[in-house]
Amino acid sequence: MTSKLKISVTVSSDVLALVDRAATATGTTRSGMIDSWLRQSATRAAERSVDDATAAYYASLRTDAAEEHAAIAHASSRSAAGVIYDESEARARDGARSRARSHPPRRPPSRPR
Repeated sequence: MTSKLKISVTVSSDVLALVDRAATATGTTRSGMIDSWLRQSATRAAERSVDDATAAYYASLRTDAAEEHAAIAHASSRSAAGVIYDESEARARDGARSRARSHPPRRPPSRPR
């Protein structure tokens, strides 16, 4: 598990009310809710940064190279969409996969011939 650091933060009362409502609704603490929101925001910012750098790269290519790279990028993006960078999300996903394997899919009833 990631180590935690204690800090002091000043927020407006309306933001704190949002944090408290969300924490109560999800059964977590203020700290847990703030940590979750900051992690989600940091992940989105990193994704945007990669997207921007990728777009700039492709904009700099010649037409023939751009078409080839676009095809490769499309295939790679589909594969990368399933990558999880957060340990807790990975554990939750692995648990869901394990449960799915323990219950094989049902086959539809066979129709009489």
